[in-house]
Amino acid sequence: MPGKKIIAFPAPASRQKTKRAKSQKVPAAKAAARLERDAVFSFLKDTRGMISWTARDLAETLGVTLAQANDALPVLEMQGYIRSSGKDEWLTTIEGETVSGSVAPRYQKEAVDGALVALQERIRKLNADRGASVVATRAIAFGDFLSGRARVQAADIGIEVRARGTKAAPQHPSASLLSSLKAKSPMLQPHPFASWMLARTHRNLL
Repeated sequence: MPGKKIIAFPAPASRQKTKRAKSQKVPAAKAAARLERDAVFSFLKDTRGMISWTARDLAETLGVTLAQANDALPVLEMQGYIRSSGKDEWLTTIEGETVSGSVAPRYQKEAVDGALVALQERIRKLNADRGASVVATRAIAFGDFLSGRARVQAADIGIEVRARGTKAAPQHPSASLLSSLKAKSPMLQPHPFASWMLARTHRNLL
């Protein structure tokens, strides 16, 4: 994700329990995630081509509370990444599209799904190859291909590996391994795994 800095998102007030807040609360299973900059940028990337979106869309995609999402909106607006398009509706600005790394959706969803199936097979072969120095311990895909829209961007992939034959802590894959798994497919964008990727909507590849 692009490295442009953004003001830190405030933590939601702990005791603001209005009736409205209760009625709009996202599922409890998603309430513990922390809202991180790169996660927000991944959401803004997903909104490319959408007319508008809501705080609930942000919360449900990133696995955070509605309070966290609502607290983030004025910060994003201050940065110029979003602007209001009506009551409780927002749109992503050109600046937001740029900082999130989004591009005009041009791939058919079926083609991206096919590229993900091929990636799964390459990961399976890596993990079965006794000569390889690492095994993949996590592989998840996320992006606007999960939206069901006909035209989508390349899928983002989070990859985590561990030294083969050890119980060492997971580590980031090398750039050469990411390139090998990508296999020159323009429909795949592999990245080192980060915990926020698991909190947001995604597809497991392992």
